[in-house]
Amino acid sequence: MKKLDDVQSAGRFQKVGLILAVAFYILSVIMVIRNHGGMSVVFSPDTKVITIAHWQLEDGFREGISAAIEEYEKAKLAQGVKVKVRQVAVPVRGYQQWYLTQLIGGEPADILEVMGSSDIQNQYFTPLSPYIGEKNPWNKGTPLENMSWRESFADDMLSALDTAYSEFFSVCTFMHTTRVYVNMKLYEEATGKTELPDTLTEWLEDCARLKEYGLQQKRPIIPIGVRGFDKGTIGQLLSTYNSQLTTDLSDTGSPYGYGVATGEIFRQINAGELDKDKLLEPVEVVTEIGKYFADGFSAIDLEQTKYLFFAGNVAFFIDGTYNAWSMINNAPFEVKVIQIPVLDEKHPLGAKAFGRITELGSGIQGKFGIPKKTKHFDLALDFLRFLTSWKVNQLVMVENCKWMSSLKEVEYTGAMKDFEPVTNTSHTAVTTPFTSTGTLANRLTLQRLENSIIHQPEDPKQYFWDDFLKARPQLIEEIVEANYGVMRNLWSMDGTRSALAVGAEITEPGSRENGLFMMRSNINLEGIVSRYKTVDNNVELVEELGKLEEYGKNGN
Repeated sequence: MKKLDDVQSAGRFQKVGLILAVAFYILSVIMVIRNHGGMSVVFSPDTKVITIAHWQLEDGFREGISAAIEEYEKAKLAQGVKVKVRQVAVPVRGYQQWYLTQLIGGEPADILEVMGSSDIQNQYFTPLSPYIGEKNPWNKGTPLENMSWRESFADDMLSALDTAYSEFFSVCTFMHTTRVYVNMKLYEEATGKTELPDTLTEWLEDCARLKEYGLQQKRPIIPIGVRGFDKGTIGQLLSTYNSQLTTDLSDTGSPYGYGVATGEIFRQINAGELDKDKLLEPVEVVTEIGKYFADGFSAIDLEQTKYLFFAGNVAFFIDGTYNAWSMINNAPFEVKVIQIPVLDEKHPLGAKAFGRITELGSGIQGKFGIPKKTKHFDLALDFLRFLTSWKVNQLVMVENCKWMSSLKEVEYTGAMKDFEPVTNTSHTAVTTPFTSTGTLANRLTLQRLENSIIHQPEDPKQYFWDDFLKARPQLIEEIVEANYGVMRNLWSMDGTRSALAVGAEITEPGSRENGLFMMRSNINLEGIVSRYKTVDNNVELVEELGKLEEYGKNGN
């Protein structure tokens, strides 16, 4: 009897195994059909399939790409070309590993959102420089019709330029900047008004009212919510007010005719030509604003701050426009958007400020490129052009994502009007010299600024400067190491320059190939000049850093 039971039990397990095998086979068939574009593609061998992959999981992005795919497939069918475009969205935490595996494995998606070093891009992605001078055919009948593909971008494609190889391996698809999201219900309750602050003086007054309102109501009201854990907010505030106070230094002392030469700025301080207070006044402003951050703000990350905002505890939340859709649509109250308030004449430092800074051409991101291993390069290039055309880019980014477009001649309406980049000024952004010397310098600057906010020293400028000098040996070491890397890069670029010169010499003058070699040679030369500029600046920077004295001495 026991033997019979064993046989029956074994039979049941065999049946289960057979059922599972059939189920897995069916699932495999379904996945193969899905990965090849569906039944219509399987039974239509003349249909070409391309894939676009990215890590953008924010609300609206995938829906926007799907809308663009639908329009593209219709447009190509009208041309007599059967195309199926697949979209693959990978969470950002796993994207890099997946991305490299795809590239190294030799069967990547036809269009990939680009990340990684210049060497990776050079090895695995198709150079786009032969195509950026041509018109985008999908822009016909739009304001960008007579522009080249490169000219149609708000920054003329500068954000996509890989300066190490003097090449364009990708194009950018969207633009982001920073705005302030306002809980209107809490704001009106605390201040008794609906008019939102435009100036720093008004903002600080409103924050004081909000803080007092919280005490009166015995509620944990936070006037300004920040990304404290990664110091993203204080970095943005420092950048904003540094530019408003020091934009006149944008062409200081560079023998190459552009950009802020940090070494020259410190030379002027050492020579007594420039008051170091000018560089430290933005620190004073951010320290003052920091009084209205939450207690323990340095341990609060982005998601926690968003939760506090939606819970009604935060009045002003400073963050990028990439979060706009979720911030506005997921809040249980009305949310309005304003620019970071501008320094005004009523503020003690307002008389020294230059007003708002242009955002034209800045914050352009979302790089997409075409791997060399794609089997349908012409189709992938065509879809990339379609995605960055005037009508379709607005369909994806503006209508679906509520993000800004990377292109020119785009008009924004409704809530998007609040995200429109500032363009009515010639004042340009300037990087503070305290963060511009390297990664370590940036990290220590933000840590120092965070400590200034927490401890609220009597003189934030002196506190910041003296602590900056304590880190000088580490900063100099970082700059020296960075210069070695720049010089190695220069040698590599010089070899590229020689190869391009040979290519231009052996091709027929006036031919397409000759023109491409000449164009890449010019871009390469720009990169070489930029590297020499960096080396010269770093040598001067190390020398001048060593001469800086304590607060109240040289430069005052």
